[in-house]
Amino acid sequence: MKYILFILLAINLFSNDDLKLVELAYDSGLKPVPQNFESLLKDLDTDADSLSKDKIKLGKKLFFEKDLSLAKDISCASCHNFNLGGADAKPTAIGHKNQENPFHLNTPTVLNTAFSKKFFWNGRSQTLKNQAKGPLQAPFEMSITPILAEKRISQNKAYKQMFIDAFGNDEVTFEKIADAISAYEKTLVTRGRYDDYLLGYFDKLTQNEKDGLKIFITKGCVGCHNGIGLGGQVLRKFPLSYHTVWSMKKPKEIKELLDKYNKYLNGLSSFKSLNKSDIKALKDGFFTQIEEKKVLKVMRSSACDECHEKNTNDIFPFENKGGFTGSQKPKGYFRVPLLRNVVDTKPYFHNGEVKELKDAIKIMGKHQVRIDLSDDEIENIIAFLKSVNGKILDFTN
Repeated sequence: MKYILFILLAINLFSNDDLKLVELAYDSGLKPVPQNFESLLKDLDTDADSLSKDKIKLGKKLFFEKDLSLAKDISCASCHNFNLGGADAKPTAIGHKNQENPFHLNTPTVLNTAFSKKFFWNGRSQTLKNQAKGPLQAPFEMSITPILAEKRISQNKAYKQMFIDAFGNDEVTFEKIADAISAYEKTLVTRGRYDDYLLGYFDKLTQNEKDGLKIFITKGCVGCHNGIGLGGQVLRKFPLSYHTVWSMKKPKEIKELLDKYNKYLNGLSSFKSLNKSDIKALKDGFFTQIEEKKVLKVMRSSACDECHEKNTNDIFPFENKGGFTGSQKPKGYFRVPLLRNVVDTKPYFHNGEVKELKDAIKIMGKHQVRIDLSDDEIENIIAFLKSVNGKILDFTN
């Protein structure tokens, strides 16, 4: 790939800036989506039998099959709407008998999940096949049992030949149902102008979009949102730092400030030893008031780890409706979301409490990578993410 880029540069078709940015992208773990089925198999490290065209065809029919829900009124596609970025645009997922997810969790996108290594918000599943079984059986989602699912699909004559083609016999099992659905989901891959840019078509992105890609990399977003899917690879603690003041300070700075304040409290220094910046940080950060000879009231701790251990909900920079705090061992870790088609999957975060993408990006900058992104930087990142958006590729023909 880099050889091709160097050839393009050598014949002066494109600028050195573009070449450097694409090299930086590859070096940072970013990759374009595969352009054909053979490349998809290679990227997924699977064989043609595991992802056969007949199995994909069966999985597609099952993905839209409402008989796989107890009340026969919803399917996998009910929550994973392709016109809504593979999600449902709701703060919390709605399932059987209009039940809300008990933890107020929203629906992650199904698009590009082929490139994930962790599934569910707490990353408890390691394979897409295993993940597919969860929503089918959850009482607040599709609420069906494996036995009932097998019975209903077995009774539908339209599936008989499809199971023979996909698996070599017409026996219907829950394992086969999940296997076929996951096979189809692995083909729900989207491609945008960003992918063409990574392949050397440097005119596919505007300057704002290129600036957004550079900011995305250099400001640290790519540290978690990498790979083909721009996420989904690992679990990360969230938030790393939540406090409106302390999130923007390094641990060394916090220690120095608190040392200065403790010296003042203990009579080892005067109030004047605290400059205006110190006083503002202390006032905004911990106290209702910070004035000489006044009683000071501590508002809350800044230790994110301590809050996680106590299972409190004030660790988040937004209301944690539902009380979900991620994984249990280790505590407080979340699956890094995929960012492909993210501009279509509002609202954001695990409980859908943040409605706008610009606000989500600002929160991630402050509480995850300790930077205060400017409005222009945020707009450029959004422009870049729009260039990532794309339509589902057709791997079924």
